[in-house]
Parts: sequence; C-alpha cells; structure tokens
Amino acid sequence: MSRIENINAINNESGNQSWEPTFGEESEKLLSKVFGNDLESKEKVKEETYHIMKLCGNPNYETNDDTGLVFGYVQSGKTLSFTTLTALARDNGYQMVIVIAGISTNLVNQSFSRLQNDLQVNIGFHRKWVMLKNPQDPYKNPQDKNTITRELRSWKNDSAPESLKKTILITVMKNSRHLLNLISVLRQIELENVPTLIIDDEGDQASMNTFASANAKRQINGEVLSDFQMSTIYNRIRSLKSILPHHTFIQYTATPQAPLFINIMDNLSPNFIQLLTPGDKYTGGMAFFREHHYIIRAIPYNEIDSEDNPIHEAPDSLLEAMRTFFLGVAVGNIIGDAKGNPRNRTMMVHPSRLVDEHSTYFNWVNMVKSQWAKILLERGDNDTSKIQLISQFQEAYKDLKDNVSDLPSFDDILINLGHYIRSTAVEELNSKAGSLVDWGSNYSFILVGGQAMDRGFTVEGLTVTYMPRNKGVGNADTIQQRARFFGYKKDYIGFCRVYLDDENAHLFSEYVDHEEDIRNKLLHHKLSGLHLNQMKREFVLNEMFKLTRKNVLSDDLERNKFGNAWMRVKAPHDTDFIIENNRRVYEEFLNKYSNIFSEDDGHANRTEEQKHLLAKISLKDVYEDLISKLKYTRQSDSSAYTSLKAVIALYLDEFPPEESYIYLMKKGDIRRRRLNNKGEILNLFQGKNPRTGEIIYPGDDRIKQENHVTIQIHNLELKDTDYKNVISLAIWIPDRLSKSLVKIKGQ
Repeated sequence: MSRIENINAINNESGNQSWEPTFGEESEKLLSKVFGNDLESKEKVKEETYHIMKLCGNPNYETNDDTGLVFGYVQSGKTLSFTTLTALARDNGYQMVIVIAGISTNLVNQSFSRLQNDLQVNIGFHRKWVMLKNPQDPYKNPQDKNTITRELRSWKNDSAPESLKKTILITVMKNSRHLLNLISVLRQIELENVPTLIIDDEGDQASMNTFASANAKRQINGEVLSDFQMSTIYNRIRSLKSILPHHTFIQYTATPQAPLFINIMDNLSPNFIQLLTPGDKYTGGMAFFREHHYIIRAIPYNEIDSEDNPIHEAPDSLLEAMRTFFLGVAVGNIIGDAKGNPRNRTMMVHPSRLVDEHSTYFNWVNMVKSQWAKILLERGDNDTSKIQLISQFQEAYKDLKDNVSDLPSFDDILINLGHYIRSTAVEELNSKAGSLVDWGSNYSFILVGGQAMDRGFTVEGLTVTYMPRNKGVGNADTIQQRARFFGYKKDYIGFCRVYLDDENAHLFSEYVDHEEDIRNKLLHHKLSGLHLNQMKREFVLNEMFKLTRKNVLSDDLERNKFGNAWMRVKAPHDTDFIIENNRRVYEEFLNKYSNIFSEDDGHANRTEEQKHLLAKISLKDVYEDLISKLKYTRQSDSSAYTSLKAVIALYLDEFPPEESYIYLMKKGDIRRRRLNNKGEILNLFQGKNPRTGEIIYPGDDRIKQENHVTIQIHNLELKDTDYKNVISLAIWIPDRLSKSLVKIKGQ
C-alpha cells in the first residue's frame, strides 16, 4: 500500500518552469534501444526524465545555478535515468554534460562504458558526442582543453552546421586530483552561454562537507569563521559549480539522508527533487523483507568469525548458500535463453571491509567448490561422500521447488551439476586483488569482497548473497547501500537467497519503513507545490540506526516517538476548498458505513453532547476511504498527518487485517469550539465531568480503544466566525504502532 507510484505533478521549486523540454533524436534513439517494443516502460522513463529536465535550467537563459536531487531505490535503474537525462540535455541544447562517477576506477569505467554504449557514441557518420574520461592537467597535456575549446566554438558559430555541434560528455572520478584537473581545464575556457548539466552519481557519497559539524560547533562557541573549513571533494565540487555560469547540478542517489539534512543554505542542498519509479519487475526491500520471507536466511552468530569466535572452516550456512546457488547455476545452464533467465548467475560473499577476511572466505569457497566438483565427477555412485553430498543437494532442491515453478527434475540437474560447479569462476574483489569482473567471460561467478561491492557496484544476475558482517556504526544510508541483492529479479526471485545474521536482517527490514516514509513524505511535499526548503525533515527511523555521517550535518538531530498519543488537526478551517473537500469525504464515508454505527457505552446520566456513535471498521478501509482522502490547510497539520499516514500504511503492509474504531462525536451533530490567537482550535476535547466525585463522562481523550487505532470525527462550528460543519479528526495511535522519528533539533 505504501509503494509510491509515478509522479505527475510539477511544482515551482526551481523557478525554471517556463520552458518545455522536447524529446529528440538522441533520447528517442536511446529509449528505443533500451526498451524496444515495451512502450509502457519507455513512456514511464520519458515522463520522469521530462520532469527532471523541466526542473533544470532553461538552456536559452544566460545563467542558472540549481541543485536537484533524484531519489530512486537501490539497483532500480538510476544509471538509465541519468543516461536518458544526458541524451535529453543534448536534444535541448545543453552543450556540456559532466558525470561525476564514483570514487573508484572501476565505477568510473563502469559509468563511462554504459554511457558510451547506451548513447552509441562512436556509431554513425554524424557523431553527436565527444567523450572524455578524467581530463588531463592542461599544463602538462593540453589536448583535452583544446578538444573542449574546439567543440564549444562550433556552438558559438551560428553558421556552423548542426551536425558539427557536438555535446561534450565528461566522465570524471570523484577524486581530488581528477576533479582539480577538470577545474583547471575549464578555467582556461570561455564558458559564457554554455548550458551545462552536472550529474553527481551517488551524490551523497564523498560530496558532502565533512567539516560541516565542526564549523557549526565553532560558530556556537563564538569563533569567527574566516577560515570556513571544507573537505577536499566538497571544495572541488563548489569550485566546479562556481566556474560554470549556466549549470544544473543533479545528485542521484538511493540514500538521500545526507543531502536532505545538510543545512538548506549549503551550496549542495537541493532545491528540487524527483522520485524515480522502478519497473514492474523490480524487487527491493518490500519484496525481500515483506513479501517473500523465504528469501532471508539466518547466519547463526556462532558461524560468524570474530576475535571472540574464531572459525577455522567453512560454516554450514555458507555451504547451504553455495548448494542453493549451484543448483540455480545448473538450472540456468539447462534452460539457456528462456525468458527470465539472467545472462549471469552470481553469488556474493560479503564478510567485511578487511582484506584478510576476504582471503579466508575466498579460500573456503574455492576449496569447497573444488571438493564438490571432484566428488560429483570422479567418485563412484556408491561412494559415501558422494551419496551424502547428493542428499544435501536434494534438500536444497526441495527448498527451491517450493518457490520456483517449472523447476527441472533433480535427476536432470544432477547430470552435469559437477561440471557447472567446476566451471564457476571465483573472484576476490578488493584493493589488493582488483575490482573488475569480465561478465562476458563466464556464466556463473562467486564474488568475495567488501567495500568494492558496496555502493554503485552492479552484480549481474545476483541470486545468492552471503553477508556475515556486523552493522558497523549503524548509519542507515551505509547499511542500505550494501543491498546489492535488490534489482530486477522478479522473473527469478524464487532462486534468490540472502544470508544475514538476525541483527542485520532486522536492520534491513526496519530500513524498509524508513525508506518508504521518506518517499511518501517527499511525494506529498512535492504535490503540495511548496519549495523543497519548506519541507519539514522528519522521518521514521528505528533507534538501532544513526541517520547518516554526523560530520556532514551542521545541525544536531533529535528523536521523537510517534504514537501512544492523540494526533489532532489544529486548523481544519483555513481554506474553503479544503473544508468542502473534507466534508464531502466525510459524507461519502458516512453513507458507506452508517449502517454499522451504534451508540457507544457510557454512564446513563451523560448529556447528549457526551453520547457518540461507534463503529468497528477495517483499518485498511478507513485508511483508503477516509484518512488518505482528507486534506489539511496548514503545513504543521500536513506534516503531522503525512507521518500518520506513513505509519499506518507501513503497518498495513505487514498486518492488513488490523481493525480500527471510529467515533462520531456527539453522533455527528455540531460541537462548538473557539479559536486561539494563532487561529487554531483552542480545546478540541471536552474535559471529564464532573471533575471530582463519581465520573459521568471521562473526557474526550479517554474515548478510545487503548490498543487499536481510534478515530474521533468532530463536526465543528467555530465561535466568532462563519465556519460551520467543519470536519476535524483526532486519531489515537496505540503504543504497538509507535515509530521513532528523527529530525533536525529544534525544527
């Protein structure tokens, strides 16, 4: 229920709403190449890319300085989005695109190759692109500077044929030296009237100022910040932006916590945002940790190597994971080019960041692989070891069969299983062993490594993940970036397994709530039409997590508990349109459910004001027919009820049968209330009566079911105003639905 759908609304966040981007030859060629006859997927990507481009600077203007954030799920197609945006920028007169592509050589090479292939850079006679990777220091080698100068000169010459106006596409590593070289090149070039798009891939990584917290503390202590400290990459990016008179800086990420929580006056704080919607075959946190519980498998704590628990041989859970993986490899080889069979089958073993541990697991995997292949291929059928190994594979086969339709018979798989095991490539990926994989060289791989397989690294055909590592410092964005196992796996989701210890499994599960809450709130804010700077940064986040790296935040964070309390609308009356909308929603709700309301229990001497109607209704129905349809007039109410809706939606994803209790206060008749000097309802709740002695009426705040969501519907007339029949709610969230919220302190 909480899944975000495509966003059609566009607000005025960037101020560049006066132009209409058009899809031309380059973007249409790219989309046709990627999607073929899949018109629905093609149109979705076109729509979202159009919205991003429309928020970028109008290329016909002389200057622009916008920063935007594009937020997509892990492994959901962000690269395709910024490649399409690059093509669309070319179609609309952008003369230069700079892609800041990762902090490692392999990630830069990965991005460069994808851009080159998808944009078909070197194909055709009239080439539209000039690609440069990590431009050289112009004082040592002026070739790149000369190339850029030559191509920009064609744009400035009105008589030059359009076919000679090439877009400069620069891919640069997020590295101090490479960025400095690029800056040095551009400083020697005339950049007036050169519309430029800067794409920061994984924009929350390394780009933020790691001295932000220290600077803020110095200000608090009264120090004069004439030497405002900036981390190197942050300083380089600021310099890059400063020398481009017309540019739009776009941060792409699946973990937007840092960009959203840095100071809004920061040069890299986004002033507009776009959410990406994954395709139908995407499987992310909801699929892995909510819908398909069989995928997540436990690594017992006694099978995780540590100083207190040294392990000297491959643990049983690793062997189980390898058996499941090798069966998938065999099936893939048997079915060949069948629809849904990935081009590769890969297992990822991700023990920690320590290279020595990688070597240990690498040796275990190689040893086990060799032993199993030898047993299956060289031992006789009566050999005890072979019989035992086949029996263990049979158990893994039964497990797969429960979730994979049309699985070949075990006997068919067994025929060549030993050969498929032997042919699987085992590679160690880290700073010592390297971090490149030639995916075309083999069908099946087992990759062993740590940070090299974290953020930004795409593992082709990943089916089995084995991750015996601790949570580290517990930063939410860091943990989520380890989820390389997400992706477009719907066609073979039954083969997927993720082995985690209980703590990490719980962390990933809780992150689903956090991620969906962020997306929901960003969507609601976007639809509100308000500037992104006006958004209240407050999101669901389990206490087990830290939000992000503390050193990039200027402001301290604080925790609040959402739940075990009443939520009340403070100002339901500010806008006539919203009053009418809410009254209509209320009447439609009442017409649908009026037959199940009856008078609530209470003291015989209650007044008519204290008698209410009560109904027990599915929370799912109440959410869809009432809560989600109501609108709010003030940002304070909207923020609170956006959190409320997110909490209920997240809960219903796990527990859809939940019931709720609905009270029509005073049986739906008018109750009169006064406004305070802020124009907010002074006292929505009637107090208890009498205050001493026998209680006839406990007070509105006690009219609830303690352990269930309870909704009071109040029909109000506001004294000293013309407002009548104003519908307002009070909603009780029980403790068991409570969520921890994180926000900027004092916000």
